[in-house]
Order: sequence, then structure tokens, then C-alpha cells
Amino acid sequence: MAGGKKQDKGKKNTLSKNKQKALQREQDRKQAVFNAFSNHYEQEWGAERWQGLLEALQKPVRHCLLINKYCHTDDLGTKLTPLASNLERLEYLQTRCLVSRDQSRYPPPSHDRHKLRDYYILDAGSVLATEALELEPHDHVLDLCAAPGGKSLAILQKLDPRMGGQLTVNELSNDRRRRLRQVLDEYLPPDVVEESITVTGRDGTKRYSEPEQYDKVLLDAPCSSERHLLHDEKEFEMWSPKRTVINAKRQLALLKAAAYSVAVGGLVVYGTCSISSVENDKVISKMLRKGKVPLEVVRRKWPIGEPTKYGWIVLPDKTEGWGPLFFAVLRRTGVEKEDKVASEDEEEEDHAQEEQGEEEEEEEGA
Repeated sequence: MAGGKKQDKGKKNTLSKNKQKALQREQDRKQAVFNAFSNHYEQEWGAERWQGLLEALQKPVRHCLLINKYCHTDDLGTKLTPLASNLERLEYLQTRCLVSRDQSRYPPPSHDRHKLRDYYILDAGSVLATEALELEPHDHVLDLCAAPGGKSLAILQKLDPRMGGQLTVNELSNDRRRRLRQVLDEYLPPDVVEESITVTGRDGTKRYSEPEQYDKVLLDAPCSSERHLLHDEKEFEMWSPKRTVINAKRQLALLKAAAYSVAVGGLVVYGTCSISSVENDKVISKMLRKGKVPLEVVRRKWPIGEPTKYGWIVLPDKTEGWGPLFFAVLRRTGVEKEDKVASEDEEEEDHAQEEQGEEEEEEEGA
């Protein structure tokens, strides 16, 4: 019996050691992914900037309250009165947004007497990107990748259905489109939803509907979303340099469709929440070089953030926690051109970019 007990105990210890080794291997693998991630972005941002940016990205995401213009003001005032001493308006935004001075958590949105939600919680950088559209009350607008709906709501604060303002919201994913519809129904009066909003589920990488149909197009492109990854362990484990390159290909296809959809003289705002230039400025660069729709970059200085080669980026280490949010404003200047043939230098640049992603992936796995 004693010998049996020793054997069982020994077996138990062996299993424990195996488990410890497995846990150590898992920890080593996670550390390798983090090291590859950090090295990749340190090369892009420089060691000094990256250290502060990484620390800011790892902190809790900062939010503001986008006040719904359709909610009953008395009900909203009653709800926010106890919080008034800790709330202030973001004066640099035209859209009415409130922010907590001490960055404390907000009460969840609630319904007013007409069963409309009072505010939407989102990043101030997201609202800034919608203001780059220079919206007019009568505009016809396309939000090409609209879910979960925060930017769509920000756009709707500027449109006026009585003046003909219309918004088309597109989302390919059935689940995300269902959630998008729910958001619109919760925040907007039924007549506004029925008369002023069209919900579609098309592939945004394809040419969207008729050409030159919209005055303004917002493309909030799916991206690497590095800040989100840093706060989601399972998602972070899937990161690789090649993922950024793959995203950029899809983003370029989306941008081509957005440019096709906007009228001559109209604006396209291309945005991501990525910190990668491959998904930001380099997508714009390729579009300007390879796109058949003629575009020009519209440059402007914004109240928070910093300029990039073609656009603007809001980063949390320089803006009291907002972002990341990159956006570039493009104006369509003419009709569609014949097929453009990229130069050899341009093709070599694109090929080198893909090879770099593959090399970094190999080093990570080594």
C-alpha cells in the first residue's frame, strides 16, 4: 500500500512538472508575440516615442458622451445633474460631447420619456473623424463600414431629415448589422429611421451601388486595432506583422469603392484605429498612385493630434488618452480614369512591404 501511495504521489508530481513546463512554454510563446509586436512598432515610432506610446495604449481607453440630439433635454438634465461638477463639454468638437474631468466611469445610457437613449459612449477621436466630413444638413452620406454605429450616430447629429439629409449605413456581417440596426432604433425616432436611413449589407470592397451617388463617404476601415489587442489576450496572441499587410490590401479595396461612390467635389474620410503606417498613410499613398478615381488630399490642422504625411492621427500619449484614430480627408476631383499601370518602382515598393511582413513573421516563429 505504501509503495502504491508513493507511486501515485510520484505520478502526481510528474504531472505537476509537466503542467508547469506546459505553462512555461505558453508564457514563453506569449512573451515572444509581445516582443515581436513591440519590436515591430519600435522600428516605426522610434524607441523613445514607442516607450511612452506603449504605456498609453496599455492604459484604460478614454471615452466621452456623445449627446443624442433627439433625446428629451429635461430627462437628460435630470440624469446628469448629480454629475455636473465632474463633466465638461469638449469645446473643440462641434458635436455636443461631454467628458469626465477625472476620467471616471459614466452611468450607462438610459431611455428618456420617448424611449430614446440619451447618449452614446465613444472615443472623442471618432467624433473628430466624422467632423472631417464637413457635413451639411442636406447631405447624402454613406458610412461604408458602419458597425457598431457610434460614428453613424455622430453623423446623424449633423444631418437634418427635413432638409433632405440621408444616411446609408453598410455592414457586411449579419450579426454586426443586426447590432447596428438595434443602435439606430434605440437612439432615433421611428420616422427618422424610416425616412432618412438605409441599412445595407453589401461587400464594401466591391463597387458600391451607382457611381457618384453620395456627397460624403466615411470609411472607418477594419484594421489591426492595436490598443484593443493589448487589452484582449486571446486576440493579441493572433497578432503578426503579416496581419497588417493583409489588412492594408482590404483597406485599399474599400477605399477604391468609397472613392467610386462619392460625387465629384465630394469628400471621402478614410479612418482606422491602427498605429501602423502600412494601414494608414501607405494606403492613401497607394490610392493616389493606383486608384482610377482622381483624388486630392485635403489638409487641415485639428485641435487634438498630430499631422502625418497624408492625414492626421490622434494618439493617447499626446492627447490625454484619446485614440488611436488616424484619418485622411480626400476630395474627388474628376471622373474615373482608364486603368492605371503602376511603375516598376511602385511595384517593387509594394513587394518589399509584403516581404518585410513575411520576414518579421519568420523571425517571430524562430
